[in-house]
Amino acid sequence: MTNLKRSAIALATVGILLALILYLRPTRSQQPAQPPKPHKITINWEQAPHAVSYNVYRRPYRIETFTKVGTSNTNSYDDPTVQGGERHCYVVTSIDPKGKESERSKEICQTVPLP
Repeated sequence: MTNLKRSAIALATVGILLALILYLRPTRSQQPAQPPKPHKITINWEQAPHAVSYNVYRRPYRIETFTKVGTSNTNSYDDPTVQGGERHCYVVTSIDPKGKESERSKEICQTVPLP
């Protein structure tokens, strides 16, 4: 095989590899989806007489079980752990000066806005 033929084969091989690299390169729409950005939900409720603090419980919209997500010393709570587009429901209990927890409040459901 002559040097000219070897050079032509090498050049063709490089061209094919370059074409494959450019063809198989992921485009923007093929990139992995970005994880949802965290948002927050703020809930407010009427202040309970003699309450020294409040416990806040949350559940995903289609799940029955509530989980305690925080406490507040005021009648407002910011939940910064939710993701955009999700719907959550909250209930609140008050804690009196003796540490007794009240019955749960009426449920408050909100959808987290998308970015």
